[in-house]
Amino acid sequence: MTPRAPLSPPRGSIQASRLQFSQQLSLDKFLRLPPVFRTTEKLDSLLCVAYSGAVNHRGPRAMVTALLLLSVTAGLSQEKPDNFAWEKARGTIVDPMVCLDDPAQSYALYLPSAYSPDRRWPVIYAFDAGGRGRTAVEVYQSAAEKYGYIVAASNNSKNGPASIQTEASQAVWLDTHRRFSIDKNRVYTTGFSGGARAATSFALYCYTCAVAGVIAQGAGYPVMDRKTPPINDHFAYYVAIGDVDFNFPEIMTLRRKKDEQGMSFKIKVYPGQHQWAPPAIAEDAIEWMEIKAMQSGVEKVNAVFVRRIFERTQAEAAQAERVGDALGQYYALRSLVRDFNGLEDITQFEAMLAALKVSRTWKDANRDEQREIALQASLTATASLELGRLGSVEAANQPMLAQHIASMMKNLQYGEKSNGSDRAVSSRAFAQLWMEGIEAGQDQFRQRRFTEAISYFALMAEVAPDQPGPLVLLAEANVRLGNKKEALKNLKEAVKRGLKYTKTLTEDPELRPLASDPTFQQIVQGTN
Repeated sequence: MTPRAPLSPPRGSIQASRLQFSQQLSLDKFLRLPPVFRTTEKLDSLLCVAYSGAVNHRGPRAMVTALLLLSVTAGLSQEKPDNFAWEKARGTIVDPMVCLDDPAQSYALYLPSAYSPDRRWPVIYAFDAGGRGRTAVEVYQSAAEKYGYIVAASNNSKNGPASIQTEASQAVWLDTHRRFSIDKNRVYTTGFSGGARAATSFALYCYTCAVAGVIAQGAGYPVMDRKTPPINDHFAYYVAIGDVDFNFPEIMTLRRKKDEQGMSFKIKVYPGQHQWAPPAIAEDAIEWMEIKAMQSGVEKVNAVFVRRIFERTQAEAAQAERVGDALGQYYALRSLVRDFNGLEDITQFEAMLAALKVSRTWKDANRDEQREIALQASLTATASLELGRLGSVEAANQPMLAQHIASMMKNLQYGEKSNGSDRAVSSRAFAQLWMEGIEAGQDQFRQRRFTEAISYFALMAEVAPDQPGPLVLLAEANVRLGNKKEALKNLKEAVKRGLKYTKTLTEDPELRPLASDPTFQQIVQGTN
């Protein structure tokens, strides 16, 4: 769905004079103020500045500011009654959990069945690209129950300006730390797509949150300022990526870079597209985090558990060798050597790893991987440039340009359906361009250029006739233009394409002008 404008922070006692003062007050100056001025009211003003401005979603500066503020605000929020019955909530998903300090913010929560406040528990903060907190919790629920993790997934964090994500992470962090008993040494973040970048940013820039590990799904690091790289980039990093995910080249490049830097990481490739990984992959991620916690001494070593994961990793290395997957074999051996050092005897695997790294097989595998990365870039280069122009060319030239883009994307679909060795690359390339088109349309929508947004959404609906999403986005843009009849037509087609769940339409604020229309009500009934 289309990202919305950032929610306004709680107004309460924020006055214009305080806001003006806070705009001139840096964090270090704030920390040097006399205690009488360091009130919750002052913090509210600072947070308002941090979260309310227009922010380039590709830059981390707003997130740095907000997360630094988060570091000093934990525990300073106003006291409000909390009547949450945690005993009854254990073992079930609670959604929504409304934040005590900010009722506009909420999250989906999972407390393991054994939860009790008499000891501290590891926690996973989750961020979905579309603000679907429950979806994120469901991915981790089984593993969280098995290994005793709290999971809290924001319903507000979504793709768009960084202010949306930082405000949401701040709200969930404060609320969970007030309500639950959390192990400060076992804090993890996770997210999908843009949510993966938000989860990584949280770990990079919240300096006193001490995030132990990140589980990124479908994407990796945010775009960062090379002049001032974060100093907090030492957490365990697990990435789950589908083999035809359009971000696959990014993750393979990241894998190589982290290996060269000697960082603590694991990349899990599974059959799939750009999506949340299945629960089995989430369990693998949590098990890896458990191993890293035991290795670091934060968690007591469970010898039986360690042996089971160690033997499973050995089996992965052996299987990769049997099928001629040199990269898979290398990274499995690397895991045996790096992740189990101090926990198991790794001598033989050190020798195997060293031998593989100087072999011709290893060099050829790296060359082939780089060729695929370059091929995807080549396949998408021209269409990507033309997508960038589509919203700015004269209206008379748009149909011809759109037709050319559609032709290039359909050629990629043909390559995807072929039996060629590069069909996976064609699939990734098509998905990359499709997502670029959707995001370009959403950018136009946020700029209130609704006619231009329609040109993008209509094109993406044409090239992916099985996808209902672009039709919903088309309906939203047509509502903004006053074309309610056309918007209803878009929604009918979305239902034909498989759109399900009433909430998708009834809770979409952009579609509220249609709520009383009998045709809309019939469409909603068809999504049940």
